[in-house]
This record gives sequence, C-alpha cells and structure tokens, in this order.
Amino acid sequence: MALTTRSTACANECVCKKTHSPDTATVTKNKINYKLIVGKRIKGLRQDAEISQEVLSERCGIYRTYLSRIESGSANPTLLVLVALADSLGVPPRELLVEA
Repeated sequence: MALTTRSTACANECVCKKTHSPDTATVTKNKINYKLIVGKRIKGLRQDAEISQEVLSERCGIYRTYLSRIESGSANPTLLVLVALADSLGVPPRELLVEA
C-alpha cells in the first residue's frame, strides 16, 4: 500500500489554520498574548522573591538568556519549563497564567 502525502503550507496545521493567526501567542479571537502574560507573571514572581534571573535559571536548568526571553514574552516555553519555573518560584503552574 502506497502512502500518500499532502502538501500543507504549515507544518503545524493543527495550530495554524487559515482562521487563526500564525503566531501561537495569539490563539484566540481576542488576540491575547499569553507569552507576554506568562513572562510578566514570572518576572513579577521572581522579583517578589528577590531572585536573580541567573539563580532562577540555574534552579530550572535553563539558560539565563532563555529566561530573559521568556520574561520579555519573546520565547514560547514548553510545559516542562513552565512547571520547573513554577516549582522554583513556589507556586502552582496555574499561577503563571494569571495576570497580575
């Protein structure tokens, strides 16, 4: 049996359909930038705990520059990174999705 392939414009077809923005940060019709919300929340929690980016990134096993990009909303962290960040900040992961 021969396999057929179909050509698609987007490798992430389940995420980027014609009705959605190609930027996964804006996945709702309200164009909410979740990366920015999460980044600001992480930065705020980190500053409240008086932890430097270097210390938090070491606790999570990520590069400091990656943490900086997460906090600025330019990186899209994985679920595992979000859980590690929440754990290191002493909050449940859901707290990272709440606007401060």
